[in-house]
Amino acid sequence: MQILLNKNMPFFKAAMHCHSTNSDGKLSVQEQKELFKKQGYSVVAFTDHEHLIDNSFLDDKDFLTITSCEIAIKEFPKQSTLKNTLMRVTHLNLYAQNQHNVVTPCYNSVYDHFKNPNIEDKIKFNGEYNRIYSKDGINAIIKEAKSQGFLVSYNHPDWSLEDATDYLQYENFDFVEIYNHTCSCEGGEGYQIKVFDDILRSGKKVFATMADDSHKKESMFGAFIMINAPELNYDTIMTALKNGEFYSSQGPLIYSLIKKGNEVTVECSSAKRISISTKGRRCDAKTGKDLTKATFKLKESDGYFRITVIDEFNNHAHSQAYEI
Repeated sequence: MQILLNKNMPFFKAAMHCHSTNSDGKLSVQEQKELFKKQGYSVVAFTDHEHLIDNSFLDDKDFLTITSCEIAIKEFPKQSTLKNTLMRVTHLNLYAQNQHNVVTPCYNSVYDHFKNPNIEDKIKFNGEYNRIYSKDGINAIIKEAKSQGFLVSYNHPDWSLEDATDYLQYENFDFVEIYNHTCSCEGGEGYQIKVFDDILRSGKKVFATMADDSHKKESMFGAFIMINAPELNYDTIMTALKNGEFYSSQGPLIYSLIKKGNEVTVECSSAKRISISTKGRRCDAKTGKDLTKATFKLKESDGYFRITVIDEFNNHAHSQAYEI
């Protein structure tokens, strides 16, 4: 028996992509902590643009900050994506495995135009890095970030104007955003589960996240992940993230996921549909009112499986993909 999500171990609600007044957000990290805690969040990654800030002064026994940032690699580095709306770009979130590692990898001052002057003395980097928008350039940045102790997320490919011809060339990133709430709120394509399957079917190992990418209060609380870890401390949370011991959601909760022999059983909050997807065409679903449990048969030819839970409001929760 494999316990893939363990109901006898805590789940910690986490926001993995948000911005504060340390870059282009409208709310301070202190203001956001108060709002996140009221919504039941225990973990927040303040991914301010282009530079790392240690926000651990906010931590308490019920709240943990992940030292992180979001960096961009643009076709035309000196041009704004808000003005050149046809320019392709890659956005990566970098999550420090050591909370106090605040030396920003691959720093380039051309990109750091969101910088709050009040935190300039906290920004640390080792020289200027020439970011090149190409397969090799982006892979080199991912490699360098990981060598410096960071987990890497590939963010919102649709907003970035990237497709499979781009993202299938990128190597060794840890996570892919399958839903970005801000993109959805602004009328774009926020939901991109197909990207997850594209990457998996290409033979790469990656974990799926859903996030707000919030810059203001109105775009908070639309998506999160639930980290299944024994306790709330930095090392255990980062280990769980690195191992994919979490699921992603817009609202529904997954309480348990167990594989036993050729069957997988999921327990969840009230749903109208629980489905299984595989590497191939084979899929299955249970539909009804107030579903809270489903069991599916597996075949070796399935390659991998992942579970989706949909509630009455059409909000989705997604497990990771697990090899058969």
